[in-house]
Amino acid sequence: MEIITYSLCANDTTPEEYYNKINCFTNEVMDKINETTYEIVENYRNYIIENGIEIPREKAVYGFELLMTGVLWRVYIKKALSLNKYAGKILSKLVYFREKDGNTKVIVDLLRGTLGNRFLLKENKSSKDIDNEIDKFVKLTEWLKASGEFNQEGKRIEIWIEFLNSQSKEKSIDIISKAREIGKWFEIRSAQVIGCYTQNVEGFIKENQGKLRCKENSIFCSRERVEYHLNMVGAEIMNRAFRESFLKTKEKRVLLPICMRYKSKENCKALKTENGYLCTGCSCECRVNSLTALGKKNNFKVYIIPHASSAFTKGETKEGKVGIVGIACVLNLVSGGFKAKEIGFEPQCVLLNYCGCKKHWHKNGIATDIYLKRLMNILSIEPKKGSYIVM
Repeated sequence: MEIITYSLCANDTTPEEYYNKINCFTNEVMDKINETTYEIVENYRNYIIENGIEIPREKAVYGFELLMTGVLWRVYIKKALSLNKYAGKILSKLVYFREKDGNTKVIVDLLRGTLGNRFLLKENKSSKDIDNEIDKFVKLTEWLKASGEFNQEGKRIEIWIEFLNSQSKEKSIDIISKAREIGKWFEIRSAQVIGCYTQNVEGFIKENQGKLRCKENSIFCSRERVEYHLNMVGAEIMNRAFRESFLKTKEKRVLLPICMRYKSKENCKALKTENGYLCTGCSCECRVNSLTALGKKNNFKVYIIPHASSAFTKGETKEGKVGIVGIACVLNLVSGGFKAKEIGFEPQCVLLNYCGCKKHWHKNGIATDIYLKRLMNILSIEPKKGSYIVM
């Protein structure tokens, strides 16, 4: 099997081994977060409650947000500090127009690719021109949202900025320092423990630098290994934190990416609905078909989603009524989970065993797959006696 960037089956391992390893590593990460930032996370959650910002989430999720902030700082702060504020506003507007009006997608993506290559990828080697540490975080969120790839992450960090502004200067500096420290620890430790699954990331970026230049997906496709690791751990943390609420929902949906189809777009007979495409069973070899059949037997609906950004829209569901299992490649997991929660879904997720879509990763496209046992565990489906689990 061709490995493009990551694979849960790398080096003759199995997805089962991956999920066992990520479970253990997530425990280690959470212990580290609690050890170094317990009081910070406690105070932050209290701030959320006292100010009525949102229905309070599990402390583990807020702890992960602090880790996420530290990692994204390490990866993008030099680029963020070089971003011209006017260029940032224009790029953010383009992202907004793309989400609101699909008819302008081609033109908007062309502009995003051209402007993004010019203004988002330049690095500022010095941050001496900004003395206030919180102002640097503001610049980071502006860059994240202008890129179009981190809208949800930017929103979460903005709430942390509000919290930092409510603290004394000494406390806010200490919080920022702790976020950076834990981000540095995670970068090193995650490479040691789960780096075996992402060994091809750097080679892919190097090989495709020229092709990605001026493309609207250049930032997405050029993300670093530590960001893959962050999403792997973040997915596990959010699955745990939102599990109970997910199980209480009356309606369950499984959202599949188009790269799981066996047939091409032209030959696939799926029918379009307001929630996504429904499989019509045109190919017995298609994984979407088999999952749709499983859904009919176990009371969940299966939808094919053309793009991660179209997975759900605001106002579609009432809080806590619909549980979704988002199936996606690694880099979409955290942002997808945050977005689902923001608009009222109760999310869980399953990683694609490897990436292969034509839009981002492979010139011809590779049909992707999941570890079925993982999905069945999330949906609390017990295998029938005598049956077997397809890898």
